Amino acid sequence: MRLLRQTWLLTRSELRQELRDLELLLTAGFFSLLMLAMFGLSFTTLPRAESHLIAVPGLLWMSVAFVGSLTLTRTFDREREADTLRAMLVAPVDRLAIYFAKAILTLVVLLLSCAVLVPGLMLLFPVARVFASEPLWSVLLLVFGCTGYVAVGTLFAAGLSTSSGKNVLVSIILFPLTTPVLIYNLVATRTLLDGHPGFGTYLGKMFALDVVLVAVAALLFESVLVGSKAPPRSRR
Repeated sequence: MRLLRQTWLLTRSELRQELRDLELLLTAGFFSLLMLAMFGLSFTTLPRAESHLIAVPGLLWMSVAFVGSLTLTRTFDREREADTLRAMLVAPVDRLAIYFAKAILTLVVLLLSCAVLVPGLMLLFPVARVFASEPLWSVLLLVFGCTGYVAVGTLFAAGLSTSSGKNVLVSIILFPLTTPVLIYNLVATRTLLDGHPGFGTYLGKMFALDVVLVAVAALLFESVLVGSKAPPRSRR
C-alpha cells in the first residue's frame, strides 16, 4: 500500500506538471499529425488493399517507436535540469515508485498519441477500420503493446538521465532493445486486421511479455538509477 500511495502521488505530480506545461503532449501530438501527413502522401496511392494491410501495422508501431523515443528523452529532464533527482533518491520514497510514475507518464503520452494515430489511419486506409469494429481488442492491443515498449524504455532512460549526450544515447540503445517488442506488436496487429481467430492467443502472449518486462525492469531499476547517481570514490 505504501508503494501504491507513493506511486499515485508521484504520478499525480508528473501529470499535473505536464498539464501545466503540455511539453510532451504537444510534441507527441504534433509528431503524430506529421507522421499521418507523410503516410497520406506516401502510402494511400498503393493500388491494392493487401498492400494497405501490410503497411498499416508497420506505420502504427513505427510512429509509436518515434513518439516514445521523443518522450523518453525528456522524461527525466526536469529532474536533471533542476538537480532534483538526487533529492528524490535521499527522500523516503521507494525507488520503484519513481519508476512506475515515470512509466505511467510515458504510457499516457503514448496512448494519447495512439488516439490521434488510429483514427487518422482509419481515415487514410479502409482496412484499418477494423480498429473501430473491434474497439475492445484494439484498446487492449495498444495498451499491451505500449506497455512493453515503456517498460524497457523507462529503465534505460533512467540509467542515462545524467549522461552527456543522453538524447542520442537513449535513441541508440532504445531501438535495438525494443525491436523484438515492436515486431511482436506488429504481428499481433496484422492478425487483428486479418480477422485471424488466434488473435486472443497473441494478446495473451503480449500480456505475459509485459509482465516479464515490467518485473525485470523493476528489479534492475534501483541499481541502474543509483548507479547513474553514485558519487565518485575519493582516492586515498
